[in-house]
Parts: sequence; C-alpha cells; structure tokens
Amino acid sequence: MDSTWRPWHAGRRWQALAMFVSGVCLIALMYHAYATVYTTPDLQVWWLAARLWLSGVDPYGATGDRLLGTGSGFAYPFPAILICVPLALLPLAGASTVWALMSLSVVFALPFAFRDTPEPRFAGVMLAYFPLWASLEEGQWGPLLLLWTLLSLRWLHRSRWLLSGAVASLTLLKPHVGIALLAGLLAYAWQLNVPARWWLGLAGGLFIFWVGTQMLAPGWVLAWMEQIRAYDAEDQNQIDALSFVGMLSAILVMIVAALAWRRRDAPLLLAAVVVVLLIVLPTRSFYNHAVLLLPLTVLTMRALRLAALTIAASWSVLALPLISADADIVLARSLGFYLPLVAGLAVIGRHVPENRNVSCAS
Repeated sequence: MDSTWRPWHAGRRWQALAMFVSGVCLIALMYHAYATVYTTPDLQVWWLAARLWLSGVDPYGATGDRLLGTGSGFAYPFPAILICVPLALLPLAGASTVWALMSLSVVFALPFAFRDTPEPRFAGVMLAYFPLWASLEEGQWGPLLLLWTLLSLRWLHRSRWLLSGAVASLTLLKPHVGIALLAGLLAYAWQLNVPARWWLGLAGGLFIFWVGTQMLAPGWVLAWMEQIRAYDAEDQNQIDALSFVGMLSAILVMIVAALAWRRRDAPLLLAAVVVVLLIVLPTRSFYNHAVLLLPLTVLTMRALRLAALTIAASWSVLALPLISADADIVLARSLGFYLPLVAGLAVIGRHVPENRNVSCAS
C-alpha cells in the first residue's frame, strides 16, 4: 500500500472506533437510566401485556386488567401487543433501551422520507425537539408511529405500492394519534395520484390489522372498545383546539393546507394535515407531540433557521411550573408546539417549491 494512503486509512479506523465506543456508551447510559431512574415508563404497559398474552392471559380480560394495574385495562389495539412481543423477551430496562434506540434511529432517518441524500444537520436539529425527549422518557409510541410513516413514504417513492399502503395501516397502533399520520399519508398519496395498488395495499393492511388478527385473539376489537370507554372515562386527554391559540393555529394551518393542495405541494400538504388533526384530536401530556417531527422535517428541509426557532420554542413548556401550579397545559402546548410550527409552515407555503411533485401513477 502506498504510504500516502496510510494516514487516511488510519483516520477512518479511528473514526469507526470512536463511533463504536460512543454507541456502546450511549446504550450503557440508556440502560442505566431505565434501570435506575425511569423504571416505570409507559412502555411497561405494552411490554407486560405482551408477556401476559404469551403466557395465555387475555390482556383485555378481568385478570389482565388486574395484573396490568392501569385502572382502565389495555387501551391499545391487539397489533400493538404483537409488535411488542420481541421486547417481552427482554427485561423492562432492556426493552426500554431498545425502544429508545429505535426512536432515535427514526429521527435520524426521517429526512430520508423526502430526499435520498439529506444533509446530516437536518436530523441533528430535530433531535433537540422537546416532545421527543418527553417521549423517550416515557417509552412512548410517537417515534415508532413515525417509523411506519417513514417506511410508507420511502416505499411509495420507490413504487412499491402494496407495501407502502399496507405499512401505513400500522400508524393506527396508537389510534388517537396515528389517525393524524394516516390522514397525512392519505392526502400525500392522493396529491401524488398514486395507482390503485397503493390503495389496495392500504385496504389489505387495514383488513389484517382489524380482522386478520382475530385469528390470534378472537374478539379483541370489541374487548378493546370496552377498554377505550373505561380509558375515556378517566378524562386524561385534552384537545388543544379548545384554547384560543390552538383554534387560531388550526385555522392558519388549514389555510396552509388549502394553499398546498392548490399548488400540488404534497409534502407541505402532509405536514399541514398532520398538524391540524393533532390540534383537534384528544392528546395527553407532551410526549404524543413527538409525531410533529414529521411536519418539522418538511420545515427543516426548506427553512432550517425557522425549524431551529420552532424547536427552541418547544422547550418553553418547561416554564409551566414557574408560572403557576394550575397552568393551562393546552395553552402551553399551543404556544410552544403549534403556533411556531404553523408560522413556519405558513412562511414556506408562500413560496412555490423548487421541484413540483409529479404524478406517481403508472
């Protein structure tokens, strides 16, 4: 080997070693955190439900309710249990670590939803979004719902219509949040005029999701609906559109959606649909808003500075305890999450995108 190449190869080896050591340290740090500090994340519910099902206990039955200890039973569709079966084979701290690593991987991959070669700084900026860290702390579904959205978009762009449509149905693993993502995908596909095979794939995915899984857990849909009634009775979710700022944000983003539809700007339309539906759907705490990383991806790739300001504003919700013990969470979410994001989408919506979307029909 030529001696001039040796320093270059040595540098590459040191980079690889540094990345490996950093990865090991990150995994160790996460495992330690979940084993000693965040010992009861929300993931525990799905992890335990999967363990119960594997042991022959109905997660939706009276025994399952008692063992889960949630008070309202298992308020998620049965496919959520199937997704968590591999994690049920691990201790909770290990399962939480794997879940968090997958969540972070999704954030790094999200910019690839719309481009083949996005700039690495796009993902770096979005890593600073507060709801993402709230989601990681609780082991929540938001980033994993974005995984199915990302796969659906990537396969759509590669004309793998059936797979793209089928995987879109998995956004309903947490329905009251996933509905916003699924609606965004539907608007995106409609705007790009995808062929009938995409819609056939979606229909097939929904059929397997709601009907096919009955073979593994007969009657789970009706049992789940009963659990949903009990969960709703706890009145833990809130609708952000009920605040003035939330309502104003919803109106503004609907205008952005109409503008995106007229200009055939499918990414902006997807972003606007996700935002407006999340404003009007009932959500809890701050972790569900991690799904706003999808519209943030669109904003980041067109206006990085605006995205950075939006992400910085998300940390303002930490000031709630300083203001008042009875501070309005809905108002805080509207001011910290929605209004800055909607303003950013409105700014980029004023400009025609560099490359108009073309029909995907074949």
